[in-house]
Amino acid sequence: YATETDQVFACGPAAMYRDMARMPELKGKPVQVSLEMRMGCGLGACYACTVRTKTGLRQVCKDGPVFNLDDIIWDELDLSI
Repeated sequence: YATETDQVFACGPAAMYRDMARMPELKGKPVQVSLEMRMGCGLGACYACTVRTKTGLRQVCKDGPVFNLDDIIWDELDLSI
């Protein structure tokens, strides 16, 4: 169905998102994903939920949890979470 969609909203494990980021059918389409991370404080003070994006470091608790799929640098994300 990926070729027939205008945009995608996804919720699931980080490994699934990484695989989605590699799908040629989704290139150029707006894909929003909800990241699930361990959060130490939930306020952004501890930086436990920090992810690297193309525009810099972002905190899931403050800047998310929804991010554009193509913004996340998946090779540096701990997929065991």
